[in-house]
Amino acid sequence: MSTVKCKTFKIIVGETMRKYETRFEELRKDKELKQKDIADVLEVLEDRYSKWERGIDDISLIKVNKLANFHNVSIDYLLGLSDLNIKTPKKDIDFKILPQRLLQIRKEANLTQSELSEKVGFSQRTYSDYERGKFAPTTSKLCYIAMYYNISFDYLVGRTDNKKLK
Repeated sequence: MSTVKCKTFKIIVGETMRKYETRFEELRKDKELKQKDIADVLEVLEDRYSKWERGIDDISLIKVNKLANFHNVSIDYLLGLSDLNIKTPKKDIDFKILPQRLLQIRKEANLTQSELSEKVGFSQRTYSDYERGKFAPTTSKLCYIAMYYNISFDYLVGRTDNKKLK
């Protein structure tokens, strides 16, 4: 990826991440809830949730899934990858399918782990660990991957079989 494309990608990622901060707050306020109420649902301290809502800390995959289920929205919508707010059935992340889908989409794009790692900005070893299921990516890193491929975050984590963002 050229420097210009890389900078453009980082700008797009930054704009999307700011959108999810707003989305967390909008969904909470639509239900007339306080940050403490959502923190209780997620079983975290209010300060932790507040940091997620303000984009200061990265929310875990487990908690972002729980939040999407609570609001009955897709993770794509919650994170600002999609603007389509449709009622979404509650579903858990499938941590067994995540590594398989990461491998599949990389191979479909005819990329090596090194090439993809360079494009999304983290090490080849880290990406290899994701594909082998050694550990799961953070929500923000998985968001970068979904944005790079322009595919559904929900697809990557096994909440849907539809790759396309809606």
